Amino acid sequence: MHQNMQLDILPALEKGLYPSQSDHQKDIERYFGRSLLRELSPPELRRLGRLDIFFVAFSNRSGSTFLTEIMHQVGFSIPPRAEIFNSDWVIPSCKKNDIPSFTRYFLRIISGWNKNQQVGFKIGARQLFWLTRTGLLSHFRSVKVIHSKRQDRISQAISFYIATQTGQWHSNMEKKDDMGPIPYSRDDILRCLYTIHDGQQLVDYYTDIHNTPTISVDYEDTLADPGREISRLASFLGSPELADVSIDLEAVNIKQQRNEDNERLLNCFRQEFFTNENPMA
Repeated sequence: MHQNMQLDILPALEKGLYPSQSDHQKDIERYFGRSLLRELSPPELRRLGRLDIFFVAFSNRSGSTFLTEIMHQVGFSIPPRAEIFNSDWVIPSCKKNDIPSFTRYFLRIISGWNKNQQVGFKIGARQLFWLTRTGLLSHFRSVKVIHSKRQDRISQAISFYIATQTGQWHSNMEKKDDMGPIPYSRDDILRCLYTIHDGQQLVDYYTDIHNTPTISVDYEDTLADPGREISRLASFLGSPELADVSIDLEAVNIKQQRNEDNERLLNCFRQEFFTNENPMA
């Protein structure tokens, strides 16, 4: 897929047409400076050329953590929960292990998670553009994208907004101390909704540009029938042996966080935008 891409054209593109910068990537580039990337040796190139890589591309609160937990459980070569291209993961790991470049870090995680010549990771849309721009993905045998989404994006935005207020991004995290009722903020919820749509559209934009094989997985469908969604992914990733592996939902460490705050804020939002007096036709 990426092997035939002309990566040297990317710097010449108009700013914004290849949105490869996020705060995470800026932090990583500042940390490594000129040692960000290095040339790959012939043995390293050969190893990558034998591998298939896939990404679970997500927007906040899309259910991607729940999805990757299940995928990891049944045997897909993907770390559960970890967002290993975030700067707050990359930089401490490189400091701890004295890793001198992002290239070395990338090769290390590929080696650690490779199983049966396949490896996958969670990634944000701009991170995916950035990783492609480094040139590292051009060496793989294939690149595929799993687009983690939710059908109910208003509820997703409410959940996103609550997480920004509480600091609790999944059920195993503690909330901020002394949290009272979550205040309703129409503008903040709209900002969350805009960010979600922006992220989803960027994933589609990326796969259109690079003609990347992609499959969408909805959170609601995964909750309703996880076995069916895993079977779809097994077919998509060429791992038929994982299609019928049983799933133990009790063993999944991520629990739903929906509570009365979600319902209250959702009702407030609906009353503002979907009033009975002014129905949307």
